[in-house]
Amino acid sequence: MPIVQQGRIIMKKLLAAAPVLLALMPVAAGAQAIKSEPEKKIFTAAEIEAVAMPDLAYTPDPVIAADFDKYFFFHREGTDFSQAYADIIECDSLASGINFYMGADSAAISSAMSQYGVLAGGIGGAIGGLMADAIFGSAERRKIKRINLRNCMFYKGYDRYGLEKDLWQKFHFEEGLSRENAKDREAALLKQARVASGPKPQYEVLEP
Repeated sequence: MPIVQQGRIIMKKLLAAAPVLLALMPVAAGAQAIKSEPEKKIFTAAEIEAVAMPDLAYTPDPVIAADFDKYFFFHREGTDFSQAYADIIECDSLASGINFYMGADSAAISSAMSQYGVLAGGIGGAIGGLMADAIFGSAERRKIKRINLRNCMFYKGYDRYGLEKDLWQKFHFEEGLSRENAKDREAALLKQARVASGPKPQYEVLEP
């Protein structure tokens, strides 16, 4: 078989396997990174009170439930706001890939490669770069992040609940090929922590 044809076959196999590798890599990285979590910010009662509790009230139906793989929130009983915020921040960063969690520089990528292997380090770098964007596109990147976020929060003991799309959009964001405005991201993550540490939802717990 000609070398060029062999190369094309190998490339097709790599592209077919890449979404799975991208989905799994940050979870593996997370298992290592979670051992040394970033310093937790402690919020005062006044700061917590200033974060408005999002509206979660809706009537579930099959049409809404069909999109629960995209629109959901997390909750863990007995968790205070500061801990919930720390967990959400870390899982959000891990779900975004090594570039966002460890910093988008050559030293971070080299460190990731030494810890998780050449393949993981290479893909970890690509997930935040043009290569992943060109190959997989915005929709696939959002899908991969959702999978990684669910895995990370499940690992930390949070339950997942479905939510109606319009309500979800009021305190979440979808990032594909670009990063959400920093101020809007922070506001959304604070509200997610309010929900995650708030009253136990009365909805059915979903599969992780």
